[in-house]
Amino acid sequence: MSGHRVSWAIAGLGKIAHRFAEDLTKHVANGYLYAVASRSEKRSQMFAEHYDAKKAYASYQDLANDPNVDAVYIATIHPFHYDMAKLFLSAGKHVLVEKPAFTTVKDWDEMQSLASEKEVLLIEAMKSVTFPAYQSLRQFIKQNHVEIASIEAAFGNWHEFDTKQQIFNPDLCGGATLDVGVYPLWLYVDICHLTGSDVFPPKVNYWQDNTESEVDETIEFNFTQGIKGNIKASITRNLERRAIILGPDIKIIIHEKWWNPTKIDVFYKEEHTVISPAITGGGFEHEATHISELIINNETSSPLITAKTSRKVIDIMEQTLRSQGLGKLLARAD
Repeated sequence: MSGHRVSWAIAGLGKIAHRFAEDLTKHVANGYLYAVASRSEKRSQMFAEHYDAKKAYASYQDLANDPNVDAVYIATIHPFHYDMAKLFLSAGKHVLVEKPAFTTVKDWDEMQSLASEKEVLLIEAMKSVTFPAYQSLRQFIKQNHVEIASIEAAFGNWHEFDTKQQIFNPDLCGGATLDVGVYPLWLYVDICHLTGSDVFPPKVNYWQDNTESEVDETIEFNFTQGIKGNIKASITRNLERRAIILGPDIKIIIHEKWWNPTKIDVFYKEEHTVISPAITGGGFEHEATHISELIINNETSSPLITAKTSRKVIDIMEQTLRSQGLGKLLARAD
């Protein structure tokens, strides 16, 4: 670390890597972009030049060998997460890995054990829970001992059917569950854990709008025990963009693009509270700042993006896909 600033690297330089780099370089005081890596020397050089990173690697192994890297953000698609996490954790790097971190509980447990052995962080990149608005909501629920009865949330956008796209490709862990279902499932499980409610297996329905499709295109998780939950995800349908959380004395509405929560209405008993903190960047700055702080303080886990919730969400997704005869979507890339 350079003083109290964490030296970050990005592995995999697609669209989401650009968004992370933009926020890291402009809005994070306790971290900076030091290195980038992809399998293309040209792409790495161009990315590094654009964001003023000191090092550009055309090999992930070379990045892992760099002693000046504190933390690596893995921004590749999920079939590659396991091998890359293993590479960087083995090298003693803290790892922030895009969601879903892994597709099976077995892989999650193996990598958590490796992280513990190396005394480094392994955190799933669920940035939505690090937003100030969502953290304020969690604090409100906890401080007021609010009882939650039900959660309704969806994440779905129409895409033209094309098996060349990762989301429709069964060999690249495509489908709605792994691509976008992870977001509302995370919201549901996180609120359950916050309020001490058990998470029971959901009843599941799924649809394929394209007859040739080999992935789950639209899926619905219905949690009928504990906190009721109606959780939907789709890669072929535009779904409602707000989340609604209800209880005996409360109604919570997380507005447009609830997975990037910037405005939340809370109707609690006779009072109406609007949670709407000022926004500075694109949303990745909260996650990067939080994890940089954990590293600086030598913490071994995150109290916001908890390992318990990541593991439970992965478990739900894995069991769901296996039960629907879609276990092939869980395979790692060769």
